[in-house]
Amino acid sequence: MRIGYKKLAVIFVLSGLAACAPKPAPIKPPPIIKPAPPPAMPSIPYPPGGASPTMALPSIGIDGVRETPNRLLSPDESIWHLRSALNVAAINCRGPMWAQLTPDYNQFLTVHKAQLARATKAIDADYKKRYGGVAGLRVRDTKSTELYNYFALPPVKQEFCNTSMAKVHELLLVPTTAFPEYSIGAIKEIDGIYIRFFDAYATYQRDLADWNQRYGQRPVMTTGPVPVKTGPKPLGT
Repeated sequence: MRIGYKKLAVIFVLSGLAACAPKPAPIKPPPIIKPAPPPAMPSIPYPPGGASPTMALPSIGIDGVRETPNRLLSPDESIWHLRSALNVAAINCRGPMWAQLTPDYNQFLTVHKAQLARATKAIDADYKKRYGGVAGLRVRDTKSTELYNYFALPPVKQEFCNTSMAKVHELLLVPTTAFPEYSIGAIKEIDGIYIRFFDAYATYQRDLADWNQRYGQRPVMTTGPVPVKTGPKPLGT
C-alpha cells in the first residue's frame, strides 16, 4: 500500500512537532513530614530554700492570713516573741557577717531590761491565770520551745539573721518608752520572712502536683534539712 507524498509530508511535520514539544516535568514525590519531637520533660520541682519536701504549713485563716505563732499578739506578747526571735538569732547566726549580733543582743537586754521584765511578768501571770499556777508555766515553756523552733527554720536562716541583726541594732537606739510599740512592727516584719517562705512552699506543692499529673508520679526525695527538735537555750535573763 502506498502513501501519497502529501500524507507523508504531514506525518513528518507532525513527528517534528512532537519531537520539539517540551517534555513534561517529572512528578516529585510528596515531602516526608517528620513528626515534631516530643517536648523535653521539665525538671521536677524542688522545695524552696532546700526545705524538706514533706513540710506541713500553717493553715490560712478565714481572713486570708496564715495562722503563724506571731499572729494576733498582744503588746506584751509582741515583746516576748521579738525577744525570742532575737535570742534564736544570737544563738544560731554565726560567722563574720553576723559577728556583731550577739554583742548587740546582750546590750539590748540591758538597755530594755525594765520593759522586758515587765512583759515577762505579765506573760507569766496570764499563763498562770489561764492554766493554773505551775501548770501554766509549763504550758508557757512548751509554747516557748515551739516558738524557738519556729524561728530556727533553716531555709530562711539567711534572711532571718540579716533582719534580726538590723532589728537588734535599731533597738539600741529606740527609747525604752517606745520599745513596746516598736516590738509590734518588728515582730510582724520578722514573721513576714516566714510567711513569704510558706507561700513559696505552697507554690512548690502546686507545681509538684501539676508535674506529677503531667509526667507521672515520682518518689519524693527527702533531701531537705532535718527539722529542729528542741528549742535553743535562751541567752541572758
